[in-house]
Amino acid sequence: MPHRIAKQIFKEIEQANKILLVPHQDPDGDALGSISSFSYFLKNINKPHSVYCLTEVSPKLKSLPHLMDVCTDTGIWKDDAYDMIIVLDSGDLKYAGIKKYIDGMTHDPIIINIDHHPTNSYFGHCNLVIEKASSTTEILYYFFKNNNITIDKNMAASLLTGLITDTENFTNPGTTSNSLKVA
Repeated sequence: MPHRIAKQIFKEIEQANKILLVPHQDPDGDALGSISSFSYFLKNINKPHSVYCLTEVSPKLKSLPHLMDVCTDTGIWKDDAYDMIIVLDSGDLKYAGIKKYIDGMTHDPIIINIDHHPTNSYFGHCNLVIEKASSTTEILYYFFKNNNITIDKNMAASLLTGLITDTENFTNPGTTSNSLKVA
């Protein structure tokens, strides 16, 4: 875990006024677990934020009780109060489905990129990309630990959702001793 980047992202979050969390379109369990755990973290520190996704969440995943509500209304991009956008589990802004919205913004928000895909284009002002991680939720676990952030039960359930889905119940080659340790 690149400690310096994790600390830098935490400092940027502390300075932000309003944050928009974004997973990739057609979000899977890792994308949703990532935005949910991060949303609970922001809620716990009283940081104003919203969650946006270009597409609807699968009904199968939407039923998980710890997952946050996700807005799909593109009108959210007209709100100039968002001074930070955190993109989770997406290799680039196009895959997240938000490139045209960011390009159309009248101001330049700080963009944070947290991901585990080897195809990541390092599009953020701060990039926490660890290709060896099994999932973005695994990276977030270490992000929270490195910044002495208490992981509550909702955050833990969200992180576990991402770990389980991206490792296919700890059966695919992405499963590592680290992913098992985090679980």
